[in-house]
Amino acid sequence: MAEHVGASGQALETARSLLADRDRDLAEADAQLADIVSSAHAAATEAIRKLDAVNAEIESAVAERAVSAPSEGREFARFLIAKQREISDILTAARADADAKAVVLQELQGRYQVPSTSQ
Repeated sequence: MAEHVGASGQALETARSLLADRDRDLAEADAQLADIVSSAHAAATEAIRKLDAVNAEIESAVAERAVSAPSEGREFARFLIAKQREISDILTAARADADAKAVVLQELQGRYQVPSTSQ
């Protein structure tokens, strides 16, 4: 009977140790997840701010410009093309950032899986 108590005690200690390790791993994963979500939110907010600024510049330019000569039209077209490139750069950067964060989230997903128990 003493053997069973000793074995049970050892099994209980092993289980506690495994649970403590799992708890630490999940706490680390939670911290990484919080950082990624916070960073993603900040990046999206910054991209939106930049797009809003470009929009304001375009709206202002449209309101202020009276295109009466072909040269003014070409100048305005160059301005719009430059703004289109700026918009494209903002979106490309935001997409690259989102893709990088998606990879990290996929890696984190495995850490939240319930480990199989062997019997």
